[in-house]
Amino acid sequence: MERRGHRMQWSDALGYEEVMTFLRSTPANLFFKDTECRYLFISDVRTFFPYGEGQEEDVLGKTDLEIWSSEEQARFYYEQDQKVLATGKGTSFITEVPREDGTAYYQIKKNPVVLEGKIIGIVGLIGDITERVRLEKQAENWAIHDELTGLYNRNYLKVKGAEQLKGAIMPITIIMGDCNYLKRVNDAYGHEYGDLLLKRVGRVIRENLPPESVALRMGGDEFLIACSHFSAEEAEQLIERLHGELARQSDDRLKLDVAFGYHTVTEGPFDYTAVYHAADRDMYRNKRKNR
Repeated sequence: MERRGHRMQWSDALGYEEVMTFLRSTPANLFFKDTECRYLFISDVRTFFPYGEGQEEDVLGKTDLEIWSSEEQARFYYEQDQKVLATGKGTSFITEVPREDGTAYYQIKKNPVVLEGKIIGIVGLIGDITERVRLEKQAENWAIHDELTGLYNRNYLKVKGAEQLKGAIMPITIIMGDCNYLKRVNDAYGHEYGDLLLKRVGRVIRENLPPESVALRMGGDEFLIACSHFSAEEAEQLIERLHGELARQSDDRLKLDVAFGYHTVTEGPFDYTAVYHAADRDMYRNKRKNR
């Protein structure tokens, strides 16, 4: 620190209490650890740590192994400290901590403290990024969900569908569905009723979705159900059940009638595009037959 042309020591400029006040007023949660990974200082013990309105004595002089009830979480934090001390390089990561209002997200950055060529400890910052992460997750959720029906949308196939299909177990079945009377409802009663028809169809599909399956609204009045470990016989049973439930929930204005088709792969490599088109062709065959 420079003042009036000569160098001043911390002790000349600020007293101990003033220094501590500065440290405790940092915008992020600041901490120091010794070479045994024990906390020497923490600017705000009330956030991040699992104590609520805890005191410094709950943390100071302890390692993360002694603080956290989750052994996996404690071990990870401790090993990150050891890595910084062993390599002399900083680290940064995002961690999840359960809170009463849901999962909280923190970004933790750690650097070694070096004095005269020797590492004497660790300095770190804990930043609460909960709101940012929650907004990002919410945006991601909106991006892959159909707002009208609550089912996944076509984007889901690009973002997560391929990964999910890789883990699917044979036989794999794709079921396609197309609403028969949407245009008639839109013309007779308006698009508000058309939207209501799609919502009801989406709800019936969602409530009857088999385990290890995922349902999408592909756009317009077209729906897709992808089923892992699902045979052709099970597909026919599901379609019959869906027809019955759609009929039960129909009324004078909204006839919930959907043409379904499916294709099942029992072995070999799974080609989604080929199976999708095969199911789509089967659906249109059934649609023409019903007409």
